[in-house]
Amino acid sequence: MDLRQLRYFIAVAEERSFTAAARRLNLSQPPLSQQIQALEAAVGAQLLHRTSRRVELTQAGEALLTRARAIQQQIKLAEDEVRAIGAGLIGSLDVGATGSILRGRLADLLAAYRKEAPAVKMTVHEQAPALQIAALLNRTTNISLNRSIPTEDALSSELAWTEEVVVAMPKAHPLTRRKHIALGDLASEDHIVLQPESSQFASYIQKCCIDAGFLPRVSQQVVDAQSVPSLIAAGFGVALVPQSIARFTTDEIVFRPIRPSPPSADVFLVFRKDETSMVVQNFINLARRFLRQKRNSDHLAGR
Repeated sequence: MDLRQLRYFIAVAEERSFTAAARRLNLSQPPLSQQIQALEAAVGAQLLHRTSRRVELTQAGEALLTRARAIQQQIKLAEDEVRAIGAGLIGSLDVGATGSILRGRLADLLAAYRKEAPAVKMTVHEQAPALQIAALLNRTTNISLNRSIPTEDALSSELAWTEEVVVAMPKAHPLTRRKHIALGDLASEDHIVLQPESSQFASYIQKCCIDAGFLPRVSQQVVDAQSVPSLIAAGFGVALVPQSIARFTTDEIVFRPIRPSPPSADVFLVFRKDETSMVVQNFINLARRFLRQKRNSDHLAGR
């Protein structure tokens, strides 16, 4: 018994006629009759009663018709599933990001991807940047959104979106009266900083301060920039943070741009060079389209 014979049998059983079944299958009648006879020989039972007017199913034929339809349906499901997997529409996607990046454009990107590939199981891992890189190399995640370009040969990166570093401070701080702040104006302030060992970005911010003529006077150290606003509101000092942090904060905190020469808080899409998963490739391609559109709209809006 083979799948072609089952398909022929279903056609004859549903049409109740060899002539009509042959027409439906775009086949001449003699080969169709031969295949049905071969099927009956294979299963060891008569499946059809042939009369001059029509074809009737035997009890064995009724049983086989039910099974044959189920087999045909399972084959279709298998084909659809394999096709969807090959197209990257089914599978899993693990994305690493910091909380501060989740507050920014990444949330919009993830929403766009979920709309395009709703059957993909997507998990977001909130991780420190160094842990994100380790997870990529260990193949426990597929994508990383990071504020630093990785140095590992196995990884590729490309700019996802641009972002500036801004000054965050309590609403009552005297510097809030200014429209923008020079980095050197913060030399005498208490600073809430990212732990330098937690990411290259944290070390970069410290270097920017040193280049501006001062070493930050550290009041508190945190692992993730999203922890900073609550400490500012509690009076622990000011902080240099990515501008996306301002997206979801209270009125108790004020943000001011740095002028001139604001430090960069650009975000990079990071992935393995040898990545072969179509799910991952689809996400990368969507990210490129989506983020390019966002950059174009920002440019037109003058942002």
